[in-house]
Amino acid sequence: MGRSEKPIEKEEALGYVVKVQQVIDFVVLSELQEGRLYQRELDARIIAALGGKVGVNDAYLSQRLKTLAEKGHVTREWSTDNRYNRYYAITDHGLEYFKELMRELPGRVKRAQEVYNQFETYISKYDLMDLR
Repeated sequence: MGRSEKPIEKEEALGYVVKVQQVIDFVVLSELQEGRLYQRELDARIIAALGGKVGVNDAYLSQRLKTLAEKGHVTREWSTDNRYNRYYAITDHGLEYFKELMRELPGRVKRAQEVYNQFETYISKYDLMDLR
């Protein structure tokens, strides 16, 4: 595109369409509505929610849980039997955040699907390229 041509205006940034942290927060808060859980249990439920093959890095999940606790969305406490496992539970503030995500995420997921479908079409232009 030459300098004299009008640039294409973007409506949104790719990284803003659906953020990984929102997916994690949504699954964590939805699962905690059924009762308190350990991090390991939350990890297993995230994997199940994402089809059983995709999960989250342990350190990233730990950091998200810490952030959710710092923001008052969840409480965390050590289990009584040892100091290795922490229980997490949703708070009233966390339930409000969950409702906010519920209002926001369906539209974002639909937009992400559109973006990825468009990108898949773009990639297919190179299907016949010799990759050796």
